Amino acid sequence: MTDQKLDGKILFFSDIDETLVNTDKSLGEENRLAIHEFLSRGNLFVISTGRALSGARNLLVDVGLYGLENLWISSSNGAIVYDTFHAQELLRHCVPLELMIEAFDLARAFGIHIQTYTDTSVVSETDNASLRRYLAIQNLPLELYPNIRDAKIAPPPKLLCLDFDHPENITRFRKHFEQQMKGRMDCFQSNPWLLEIVLPGVNKGSSLRFISQKTGIPIQNTVSAGDAENDLPMILAAGIGCAMQNADDALKAQADYVTMNDNNHGGISEILHRFCL
Repeated sequence: MTDQKLDGKILFFSDIDETLVNTDKSLGEENRLAIHEFLSRGNLFVISTGRALSGARNLLVDVGLYGLENLWISSSNGAIVYDTFHAQELLRHCVPLELMIEAFDLARAFGIHIQTYTDTSVVSETDNASLRRYLAIQNLPLELYPNIRDAKIAPPPKLLCLDFDHPENITRFRKHFEQQMKGRMDCFQSNPWLLEIVLPGVNKGSSLRFISQKTGIPIQNTVSAGDAENDLPMILAAGIGCAMQNADDALKAQADYVTMNDNNHGGISEILHRFCL
């Protein structure tokens, strides 16, 4: 890693929660100004998130970033890439319906909540407190079906298990899921109470490499920033991988740079000014 400013067009990948936005989901003014300056120089800023595309879009609208030129979204942990300025989808990886049904069957038998997505809604077999909390955070509607086999939906980009009250159940189910679905689906945690489930090889790092190749921006001119396990692939893939001060220790150990400031105090602005502006 170099301590010098990058030269030429830059691709910046930023996680959302506990990275780009404050803990209350607002966007700090330092970060806002730095992002606008970065974009004004013709660079590409990608919101890289585990959130579904609709959830990411809702948050970006709320903080005033949605639709800016050269601002893209990599959602569902890299399964979808979307250009917000041109309203154009550039990549989509989908979980086959038969694998989705098998995953739902595993979670149901284990007693863990599982859900999936349409382009606009969360899809679930059950309604519970953890789900309601999630829907409020993401500002998404719910479609309920007694059995996922009854849902007439397209193959989704990802599945999600959650338990806000007992995250240890997520850890236990993860081990079970990995044993049962090894080689057919990947899973990782974006925080202790959320288990993200995608196709093998789909992650934030694969999305970064795809966008680098599509835009012609070399890997050495890519920067990424995150705080959790699901950010590790893009931390490793980027030319400069950055961990937030509030990041997991395991992520900090793998990062090229650890910010002095956390997500509530302009950590993204710090990275942009150190390497890009």
